[in-house]
Amino acid sequence: MAINFTGILNQSNVAKNSRALKEETNTPNDAVGNNQSNSGGTMAEDTVKLSGAAQTLQNHESKINGLSDIDQKKVDQIKQAIASGNYKIDSQKLANNMASIDSLF
Repeated sequence: MAINFTGILNQSNVAKNSRALKEETNTPNDAVGNNQSNSGGTMAEDTVKLSGAAQTLQNHESKINGLSDIDQKKVDQIKQAIASGNYKIDSQKLANNMASIDSLF
């Protein structure tokens, strides 16, 4: 079973204004009744620090995403072999591969 983690790197879905509004409404009042929220209108920044292993995985993922899913050189070789009539199918190897795939289910 595969789990798809789309949008992990894009955290723009969190609206800072709505988060700031929640922080201001949840702050307690002092004895005089004044709101003790930060007076400058600034809001706290959320930070995330990735471990070295996570950074390495992220770098490898970006490299893999940049690769093509198709080995075009091999595809061209097979096309040329089919066109020239030199492409031979090993029926024994094909049967073995089909049997090994069938055994997975």
